[in-house]
Amino acid sequence: MKQYFFKCDISGIQSFIFNVPSDGAARALKNRSVYVKRIADDCLRNLKDFFKNDAVKELYNGGGNFYLEIDTNKAKEEIDGRIREISNEYLTKDIYPYIAYIEKNTGNISDLLNEVNQLMQKTKMQRPVYFDLLDAKPEEIKGVYIFKENSINGQIPKNAKGEVLEFSEIAELSIGDNKLAALKMDVDNLGALFRDKTEEDYKKLSSSLKDFFDKQLLHIIHELNMQQNIYIVFSGGDDCLLIGTWEKVLELALIFRERFTEFQTGLKAQIRSLPKEDITFSAGIVVFQPHFPMLQLAKEVEEALSASKRVDKKNCVTVFGKSLSWKEFEKAQVLSKTIENLINNPNEGNRENKSLLQIFRLVYPQKNDMPKVWRLKYYLQRNVKDKVTLKTIFDEYSQSLLRRYVGNSSTNPDLYLVASRWAELLLKS
Repeated sequence: MKQYFFKCDISGIQSFIFNVPSDGAARALKNRSVYVKRIADDCLRNLKDFFKNDAVKELYNGGGNFYLEIDTNKAKEEIDGRIREISNEYLTKDIYPYIAYIEKNTGNISDLLNEVNQLMQKTKMQRPVYFDLLDAKPEEIKGVYIFKENSINGQIPKNAKGEVLEFSEIAELSIGDNKLAALKMDVDNLGALFRDKTEEDYKKLSSSLKDFFDKQLLHIIHELNMQQNIYIVFSGGDDCLLIGTWEKVLELALIFRERFTEFQTGLKAQIRSLPKEDITFSAGIVVFQPHFPMLQLAKEVEEALSASKRVDKKNCVTVFGKSLSWKEFEKAQVLSKTIENLINNPNEGNRENKSLLQIFRLVYPQKNDMPKVWRLKYYLQRNVKDKVTLKTIFDEYSQSLLRRYVGNSSTNPDLYLVASRWAELLLKS
């Protein structure tokens, strides 16, 4: 009897899910997301049926892929034939499951993952080409699978009739500007977390992360009463992508990070082989109009997440095109409220409505120019009566700009740009 290590990977998930028109996108996105999950479930069921008389151990299942350990006497030719049959059911479609497996010759889970992933890359380059592939049309998803999901992936805002709210309707629930935001989150350095783990620790870690991005995220949404504001495109494994009213998405990102910090502390107490350093995650946020093209949105939120991942040590969020640490993002939230209150103060005049929201951008340096902090001071002295509050903002922002100019990265002036944009959205009716 031989032992094998299997991996199934659904390829092209993001482009498949987001290849929908903006009109009716809320229903279409979720149908496609659930359809992808159904493909993975079908592949898993077919493999388990094929190996029904053998020892099958499920190590991980989430995010469009799964890993299995199987002890069997079946011949390799027989296994290969069944894999082709399973995969070829999707040969003419624009979403395709790749299945690769290796003989298990070590108990080190990291070595097994590396080996099967290398084979998976080769497998993806060997997909059979169907003769009508050039004329292939996007897969039409028949039936409605949305309401069959009881987990986080079933979190969808609904109207009084139980029908899915479209994005234009969700946007109307926003405070201030009627915009939406997309948030993509992903655990940092996941490969390093799983490196040199025992099989038991691997299962415990993957199961705990999956549970947090499923049950715990759903619990947080309900606890904050955001069921009508947050639409989950997909969530599972170690990442998620959601869309919602812009201000609730920004708030949820901060709360999720706070809860994740508590979660990872407890997780490290359970799994002693985890590193002493904090387990962190990064995020990308894009604010957009309800009828924004979905494929473009997917690209932009992925680019925002990638920008966060490129920051030294990661563990940050990119929003409004600026990358901030989570502490800086939290400070930007507080500052946005301060700016909003200043502008809404009945004792202030109307001129500062424009100036307060633009001064941060007006003085921001272009390339290597000296920051124009004197311009900021001029605006504040001329337009704002609350000198105490504005002096604090001026001193902090101007010093932050100057420190960056001389090469001191201890403070990040970008948080003031984020805060001013945040306030601008809050104030717009």
